Amino acid sequence: MRKKILSVLLAVVLVASMAVAFVACDDGNDKYTIVYIGDSIAEALIGPSPLGERDNYGYYALVGRVNDFSYYNHSVSGHKTSTGIVSGEGLLEVLERKDENAALMKSHLQEADMIHISVLGNNILQYNLGLMMLEVADPYFEEKYEEGKTATHKNYKTLINALEDGSLDDPLYRDSVEKFDEQGRPIPVEFKFPPTYRNICDIVARLKELNPHATIVFQKVYNPFFEGSKHLSPEVFAKLAEITDTHGRFGEAGQKITTIAQVRKLADYLLGKLNGMLDRYLAENPDSIKILDAAAAFDRVAALDKKADGSVNLDEGCFGRKLIFEDWTHPSNMGHAVIAGMTQDLLTEMKVASPNAVANYKSIKKEQIDRLYKPVADFDAEAAIEAIDNANTFLDVTLAYFKAIDGVTPVY
Repeated sequence: MRKKILSVLLAVVLVASMAVAFVACDDGNDKYTIVYIGDSIAEALIGPSPLGERDNYGYYALVGRVNDFSYYNHSVSGHKTSTGIVSGEGLLEVLERKDENAALMKSHLQEADMIHISVLGNNILQYNLGLMMLEVADPYFEEKYEEGKTATHKNYKTLINALEDGSLDDPLYRDSVEKFDEQGRPIPVEFKFPPTYRNICDIVARLKELNPHATIVFQKVYNPFFEGSKHLSPEVFAKLAEITDTHGRFGEAGQKITTIAQVRKLADYLLGKLNGMLDRYLAENPDSIKILDAAAAFDRVAALDKKADGSVNLDEGCFGRKLIFEDWTHPSNMGHAVIAGMTQDLLTEMKVASPNAVANYKSIKKEQIDRLYKPVADFDAEAAIEAIDNANTFLDVTLAYFKAIDGVTPVY
């Protein structure tokens, strides 16, 4: 599962979508209950490493353990909002299923106090991300996107219009910049997006049918682009470098799109359209859902690493890069901890968090230091534990732990 090429990784991940992964922790007491549904980010089979430490790193388990909640994880790798490319199912179809596994999930959803959802990422990752980035980079994209909102013919719609409205029944095609036939002609790439915004509406409606009292939480998609990202091919990077950013949407106006800072802002724009559908839903349906902004949370941590000129360090070994697993897609151990902290902030705001949550988190991290790192020669376990003890917030504990173990190979 540690492939460098995203398409190969997705093939591995999507095979897992044929079997529903289910993780539970419930001792039978009347505890606050969280149910996690969605994709591989929430499933936490890729990212937390090694897998034996999944309950110590995966955010679904961390949140449950530090608050002494009951929690169930029904997330499945590869899920989109609807219509997956392996099983023919996405989250919406699973919520409508009537088999035994779906019945178990629904029973848990019906007893949940909070339903925590991560599901938007695959709505773009299962397509040609490079062609989407190239289209968004077009200096005239904004005008084309606005025209596409009311266009009746698909040829006048942008890929972002299709992402929002869906193109399952009427696919859009774009010429590849990477694959060519024997005559050197670009091979068309098919885009069959699910109707993402309508799916969000339908998912919320179905969950409210199952449980009208649960707090429904959607998680935004974070930006995984740092120097060395494997999400875009050399051919796409070369095409981006031919485009002049006329209006300064991604940096200084009039410059070619060549730097990682520009590419990252370009990805921010694309993800903004995806994540913005959650904002749109909440604006149209006030108080219906809560939104966890993982993109902003990851950006805040990345911004802790500054260069001498004051700009955020986006180099391959930078602090923000440590939030992303080596596949350039999923959250790393540290990334999961940041998502857990973001969720913990929401629980605190809702006044349902355990008053002992930070202390419990410290205990988990110190136990890992003792068990995994103390045996390592020349590792200063006492200093690491002291730094954790001196931390005041969930994020402070996260930073203390991961700074202490950075570059150290644990003993398993």
